[in-house]
Amino acid sequence: MLDNQSRQLFQDWYNTELGQRLLNEEHDHIERALDNLVGYYLVQQSPLGELAFHNHRMRETISLSPVLELGASHTTVVANMSELPLESDGIDALVLHHTLDLSEDPHRDLYEVARVLLPSGKLIIVGFNPFSFWGIRHCCSKRVRAPWSARFISHRRLEDWLKVAGLTLENIEFIDYDMPFKSDKWRQRSHWLGHGIKALKLPLGGVYIMTVTKQTRRYIPLKPRWKPSKVRVPPLTKPTIKEIK
Repeated sequence: MLDNQSRQLFQDWYNTELGQRLLNEEHDHIERALDNLVGYYLVQQSPLGELAFHNHRMRETISLSPVLELGASHTTVVANMSELPLESDGIDALVLHHTLDLSEDPHRDLYEVARVLLPSGKLIIVGFNPFSFWGIRHCCSKRVRAPWSARFISHRRLEDWLKVAGLTLENIEFIDYDMPFKSDKWRQRSHWLGHGIKALKLPLGGVYIMTVTKQTRRYIPLKPRWKPSKVRVPPLTKPTIKEIK
């Protein structure tokens, strides 16, 4: 995370009307992506601390936090994303809720995520799309308030980073095509524009949700085919007269 102040700004912003509306939509899409997953450990990281997911079949849910906050659950682990205190190849699923948007080094965070994920493990990334109305607002703002202080990493660039880290993109969804107005009245007036862009299925939603899989090559060891060696015995020859003498 950038700092504790940015984390607090995001927590305050998600309590606003616009933030709550976006959070509800993000939460529904994340739960939909987790619906078919089965395993032992689900790890999540969010500036909000903990997101309550119910529609999954994981036995344990672990929340990551850079600092220990009041009201944190007993399953909260204080750690940085770049140095996770988790075993390699031990996590079934991991959710990064705007984690890379607030990361100091998103490249390193992705490598660390790839290390702890099981082969065929799932990674869900939620991030702000710079090619949207939200991205235009991000460019025009002073970037001192949430969510405009985030990085807004493009999904194309993130796809390249995933390939380098050994992760494969399975699916990407875009949500919230409306203009990010605080006033519900102005959002309703401009809803027709966002609805038209969404109908055209253009990747211009304010937030993208990626479903990523860790792919590893499995090598089948081949047993060597041993062949019995043939012992060559030299032919017997009759002794000559000189050898008899």
